[in-house]
Amino acid sequence: MIDFLPSNSLIQLITAFTAIGTCLLLWKFRKAVEVRFLILLEVFVAIWAFSYALEFGTLLLEEKMFYSQLSYLGIAFIPVSYFFFTIAFSQKFNLVNKQSIFLAMIIPIITLVLVFTNDKHGLIWKNYTLDSSTNMLYYKHGIWFWIFDIYAFTLICWGIFNLISSISTFTRFYKKQIRILIIASLIPVIANLMYIFNINPIPGFDWTTVSFVLTGLIIAIGIFRYKIFELIPLAREKLLGTMNEGVLVINTNGIIEEANPALLKTFSLNENTIIHSNLVNTFEKFPNIIELLQSENDSFTDFELQSNNQTYYYQIRVSTLYDKLGKLSGKLMVLSDVSSIRLAKNQLTKSNEKLKEQNRRNEKLIDDLDAYAHTLAHDLKNSLGVIFSSSDIILGAIEEGDMDTIKEFSAVIKESSAKTISVTNELLKMATAGHEDVETTPIKMEQVYAAAVAQITDIVTDYKASIEIENSWIDAQAYAPWIEEIWINLLSNAMKYGGVPPEIKVGCELSGKGMVKYWVKDNGDGIPADQHVKIFRKHTRLQPDKAGGYGLGLSIVKRIIEKLGGKVGVESSGEQGAGSLFYFKLPVVSTKSIEETH
Repeated sequence: MIDFLPSNSLIQLITAFTAIGTCLLLWKFRKAVEVRFLILLEVFVAIWAFSYALEFGTLLLEEKMFYSQLSYLGIAFIPVSYFFFTIAFSQKFNLVNKQSIFLAMIIPIITLVLVFTNDKHGLIWKNYTLDSSTNMLYYKHGIWFWIFDIYAFTLICWGIFNLISSISTFTRFYKKQIRILIIASLIPVIANLMYIFNINPIPGFDWTTVSFVLTGLIIAIGIFRYKIFELIPLAREKLLGTMNEGVLVINTNGIIEEANPALLKTFSLNENTIIHSNLVNTFEKFPNIIELLQSENDSFTDFELQSNNQTYYYQIRVSTLYDKLGKLSGKLMVLSDVSSIRLAKNQLTKSNEKLKEQNRRNEKLIDDLDAYAHTLAHDLKNSLGVIFSSSDIILGAIEEGDMDTIKEFSAVIKESSAKTISVTNELLKMATAGHEDVETTPIKMEQVYAAAVAQITDIVTDYKASIEIENSWIDAQAYAPWIEEIWINLLSNAMKYGGVPPEIKVGCELSGKGMVKYWVKDNGDGIPADQHVKIFRKHTRLQPDKAGGYGLGLSIVKRIIEKLGGKVGVESSGEQGAGSLFYFKLPVVSTKSIEETH
């Protein structure tokens, strides 16, 4: 039983409560993996110190041995906790896993079993004696004690090595933190060596527990003074892990210190191997990224990435990092996915271009209609005036019973009405060709031509015209109703402007580049070369005295053919009686294509 509280017990109790207080200070930072191991370390130190306090406070040998055994519940696991603390702090997270922790715990668990069964084998303590004058228990250690001690020293030295080796890869800001940790880590080693080799101001008293608490306090001071753990890995856990933007941090040596999940996913990188890897080796497939991060200047640029046969668009911002003293610490790269914005922009651009094209077509149509209205206004007014006046005359003739007058002016009304209908049809054709979209198909040109001729049989008879087809028909890709109107237009013009009587030749031939050329040749006066371009402009009539019209026939032909992907033209020497050859070209199709569509 405990009869008094000596100074040794008081020291250990203070140590235990200080360790608990350190745990409470560290609890705020428990999201960091390394801090969790540091908290465990202080918990085990508290168990050790509290057990020691009870051991020093009792006078009974059996109780002392029990509390000494109890202390190993803390002693056995302190080296493991410290080792994994250093592993996690140096960002070697791939080593912090269930398998490695289990392997590291094998010797501590064996040690714990041997401690509580020591009476049967003496592997931990061969014997022990109690000095009644100092109430100190002195031990003669067995072989397993030294095995465990070597194991513990190995883990602690390995942990210190982890901290020292990480100095070269961290920035200057983190180097201060690591130096603090190294100094704090050396204190328990020195204290334990003092106990083992009996270099001790209080013989038999183990200062290791006190030194571990002192280590925890130094680290706690470092937390509040130098903000240890507040940037890495807390930023990794709380901020970087939830960001949609990719984040990469490298130090001045080109070593990667941080990479968040978004960046790992973008470049298909392994989170277990990227930290502390070399920038050049990691991004060897992306030389543009290496160039940006190795540049002395900050930059903001676009970046494209091909993945799964799809293009992704990013914006990259690279910024230089400086420490509190203004010294270069490294580079920060932020990668933002702008694929949806870029695709929307491209779609908007296409829509704008389509709208502009539609507006141009509408403006052209409006111009044509406006000009056409001015051209036709007088003719329509005259035609309608003739119809109106003739109607009055017919009404008067009906009252008088003058049938000859009625017949005469009925013919006038019919002719004027036909003229008005013709004008209206021309207007409708021009408007339709200007804005209507049609689906082209392979057409049998022989059938389309025959249908056109059937519509102008009366005109052919009136003009006593002869039409000769010079060769076999070649089929084309087009829209049959429009091509029928073109044949009507060209044949009508050939009769109006041809010789007396009109002798017309029609034909076709392959003209190369997948096109077929159709033509209508008359025997009228030729068209001078300087007039060839004008002939296809709207409101142009080169021989107004020879035939009526409104100058829109060939301009409509030109618009229709160009809309169908073809071309129009005229061939004429301009000589008297040499005639003119008007042609249009369309995409040619094979006979097989025609058969498949019928």
